[in-house]
Amino acid sequence: MDARTQALWKKHAAALPPLAAYPLEAVRFAAGDTLACAGEPVTRLCFVVEGYATVKNTLENGRAALLCEYSGQHTVGELELLMDYPLYASHVQATTRGAMLCLPLTPATRAQVYADAALLRFLGQIVAQKLERISRLASQDRSYPVAQRLAAYLLYAHRSRLRPMPLTRLSELVGASYRHLLRSLRALCDAGIVASGEEGYRVLDTAALAQLAGEIRYD
Repeated sequence: MDARTQALWKKHAAALPPLAAYPLEAVRFAAGDTLACAGEPVTRLCFVVEGYATVKNTLENGRAALLCEYSGQHTVGELELLMDYPLYASHVQATTRGAMLCLPLTPATRAQVYADAALLRFLGQIVAQKLERISRLASQDRSYPVAQRLAAYLLYAHRSRLRPMPLTRLSELVGASYRHLLRSLRALCDAGIVASGEEGYRVLDTAALAQLAGEIRYD
């Protein structure tokens, strides 16, 4: 590792598997940068340690479905690596600046990963967590009204100190039309639970928002 990579690795090593034996490279990215492009060859396994990113799938009708928004530490390319799939399955785009540690996936490093029990266990846990989250969100979309799902996300974003999400992306995330989302937000504003400002919607009453969200969670 070069000095920049070592510094980034040491800063976040406690939350990562042992990676000292791998040829890692530190990569800084800016908001809007593509971290993985669906349909392109899988060339690296990325451990994102700083910043926010969204994950989207392109549907057959050409529309993009927002699957989730990641903040903090997550991985890119682990599913394709474990499935031995040659192409990225989803589009991952940074929404803020951040940093990641990247492992080039050459035949030699792939063999090294497949023989590394600790790293495989870590990646398996990541996949299991993502599967649980996606399954839970899909069930919520079918079982709860938009107002309740919106309240749950706003509460999660407030507690996690996430930056306000553009309303077009937020409507995709909660599974609502843009108009339905605006009506739901207006109702929350009228009730004094959230307030609208230049930088987005600000939570005023967390207790009321939690009561409306009920058992739904987005973490």
